[in-house]
Amino acid sequence: MTAGLWKMSIIRDGGIAMAVLGLACGMPEQAPLPPHSFAFGVFGDGPYRAWEMGRFRRVIEDANRADLQWFLHVGDILWYPCSNDAYMSRLAGMNAIRHPVIYTPGDNEWADCHEDIAGGYRPLDRLRQLRATFFANPGMSLGGRTMSLATQSQDSAFTEFVENVRWRFGGCVFAALHMVGSGNASRPFEGRTSADDDEVVARTSAVLAWMEETFRIAQSEGLKGVVLALHGDPGLEDYADQVYAPYRGFVQRLEDLVKGFAGQVLLIHGDSHELLVDHPLRDRTTGQPLSNFTRLETYGAPDIGWVRVVVDSVAGRIVQFEPRLVSRWVLW
Repeated sequence: MTAGLWKMSIIRDGGIAMAVLGLACGMPEQAPLPPHSFAFGVFGDGPYRAWEMGRFRRVIEDANRADLQWFLHVGDILWYPCSNDAYMSRLAGMNAIRHPVIYTPGDNEWADCHEDIAGGYRPLDRLRQLRATFFANPGMSLGGRTMSLATQSQDSAFTEFVENVRWRFGGCVFAALHMVGSGNASRPFEGRTSADDDEVVARTSAVLAWMEETFRIAQSEGLKGVVLALHGDPGLEDYADQVYAPYRGFVQRLEDLVKGFAGQVLLIHGDSHELLVDHPLRDRTTGQPLSNFTRLETYGAPDIGWVRVVVDSVAGRIVQFEPRLVSRWVLW
């Protein structure tokens, strides 16, 4: 999603502790982790502009002080330009984080690169370069300390999808899914060809297969939780709206998989630049919310901040979302 109107809200979740932190220039100390728990970080949709880079550095410093198993970037690593130099700058920023960094792409860094302000690139050319830059070592995370990941590219039917990865930890299975904003890269633009349309079909098919396999693993191994991460806002509240038509098949399949799973499911995404924790996924037959499903949407520019997610590794459930927002007064 390109830069737009800013909005922020937090919906309090019964049974899950939440607090807004970091509204001053100095980031507050992080609370010690409860016994038998672990934490990971979530960041997305930034930094976009030069004056946000100072706050991004504060995010890195704060994350580096934290006890995290990994740091997850859910895409939109920049606004413009989509140049190789910009890619390398963001890669250096990710590698400055001392934890393993798992990154799933957003639309800004490839699908929207046809825009003049972004450089007027061919999106598919940028996608190839993005994969070559950020996924040069398939099956390995980014970051100062790397971790091994299963990658969909190991499947002969999906060899190009190095960015779809999966890992297990603390009784849960985690998966990154390459589904972006801008209508999952389906929006028209001057010069769009059938190859662009074919890419959407192939990537969406890969995402559905990867998600279904993730739930099969959780079921077969008796895991207690499934955590999915993607960039695009799939319109969970109103996916029947034509605006969200490109995500409809994904949301319907997600609903079926959640209903068939006894454990907890957390979906993490960015794209709409709004901090949210809620339960928007409903049974399309009864209209009732699915009680074992939670959505976390993280901050987005001009807000630069991250969320610490704390997981009870014995119960296999989320026990805390801790938003850590850097003040807009921080410029360096």
